[in-house]
Amino acid sequence: MTFRPLRATRQTLNSLLGSVLLICAAIPAAAQAQPDSSAEIQELKSELKRIAARIDALEASQTAAHAVSTPPQLQATPATTVQSEPAKGPEAVKLAEDKGMDTMDAGMGGETIKIPIIPALKIRGFGDVRGFLANQNLALTNSFDPGVTTLSTQGGNSTFALGLMDLFVTSKISDSFSYLTEIGFEADPAANGIGVDLERAQITFMPNERFSLTAGRSHAMLGYYNTAFHHGTWFQTTIDRPHIFEFEDSGGPLPIHNVGVSAMGALPSGKLGLHWFAEAGNGKQSYSLEAGVTPANVLADHTGKSTNVGLYIKPDWLSGFRTGFDWYQASLVPVLSLLPGYGTSGFAFPNAVDYYKQNIFVGHVIYITPTLEFMAEDAEIRDLPRGSSRPLYTSGGYAQVSRAFGSYRPYVRYQWLNPNFGDPNNAWVGRWVGPNAGLRWDINTYVALKTEYSHYDWRDFSADSSGNQVLPILHKTIDQLGMQLTYTF
Repeated sequence: MTFRPLRATRQTLNSLLGSVLLICAAIPAAAQAQPDSSAEIQELKSELKRIAARIDALEASQTAAHAVSTPPQLQATPATTVQSEPAKGPEAVKLAEDKGMDTMDAGMGGETIKIPIIPALKIRGFGDVRGFLANQNLALTNSFDPGVTTLSTQGGNSTFALGLMDLFVTSKISDSFSYLTEIGFEADPAANGIGVDLERAQITFMPNERFSLTAGRSHAMLGYYNTAFHHGTWFQTTIDRPHIFEFEDSGGPLPIHNVGVSAMGALPSGKLGLHWFAEAGNGKQSYSLEAGVTPANVLADHTGKSTNVGLYIKPDWLSGFRTGFDWYQASLVPVLSLLPGYGTSGFAFPNAVDYYKQNIFVGHVIYITPTLEFMAEDAEIRDLPRGSSRPLYTSGGYAQVSRAFGSYRPYVRYQWLNPNFGDPNNAWVGRWVGPNAGLRWDINTYVALKTEYSHYDWRDFSADSSGNQVLPILHKTIDQLGMQLTYTF
């Protein structure tokens, strides 16, 4: 590193040293030529002392300047260091502006603003493209609502489909704070267009590995699948999520997303690895359960908050094993006039009321190693209508096993989703029971190809000319062959 002021100092120092040598040479000559000129000799000696003092001062300033230009880790540490008081008030603000602030133009005639410089964002992307052969139309092959009538241009026994393109954004703000968001670009099978969804947006405070606190829009900690696998299909072994863990806007019955706060941590348990977690949020928008299935992002439709508490263990002596249980509860307040088919002769929910107390119980057993994958989960949804002592139950779950042989991983999954067709909160998800079997081929680190066969025993409502679900209940089987090219970038 070049320090320009040092060059000027060295030039001055060299000139002074040259003067000193000339003076030193002149002193003996002057003494021989004029032996009696003691006064002049004394004056020359005094001048020499002043020059020597000047040289000492220049050397000291040169040493100090060099110390400034030397990295702190290369400087010698003094025996004793005087601790300076940290800056406060306006002085601290000025230091932040000088050392850690970024200047931005507010635009539109606004003033220049300063914001803190934070670590750079990390952006990862995930996407997939799918193709299906099936004995049903597009609505069925994409595993949405089979009862909804599709346009003739969307019908057929085969289709290509654009999967979710997911941007996964993270930033380590400080040692304790981090930020995460997921932005999804998703094709709508009904309108055949592309929409943009903010899937997650959360800030987390984690002072140590034993405790964390998160606020924002996150994935609810329901079981294992919803915390381990998010919107990027590249992460999961299979093409689709189990139907019980399907996203709300794709027909799933569970409150997959949570808008609120959550906390989790480890409990003193030795090698047992006992962990706890707790959540509070807005819960589902339940005024119209089929049309408003996403969580309340801004304004909840009732004052009661959803809660979720649970425990799980990850023992040290069995790496890859995890088992746990959680309990979710919320209030649902459907507006009866907005329920599908209300006012028609085929209205499916003649006993519906405007308030339900919902409890959800989820248990999981997981064992995953680099070679073997075993996952099993069960969810029981219990909706109790106001003024009734007879709850309505919806159950769902899956069991999945796979094994890796190099870059190939064959897998088998059996899943079930059995709704109560008299419950307006969950009947619209339909009945899905049957196996999936397939093969995942990891072409390289970033790209995988999945081939999968599915067979379902399916039941759901009929649909009127407006697409409303009405009685009677249809019953058929669905066979489907699908392929998915999934990737990360």
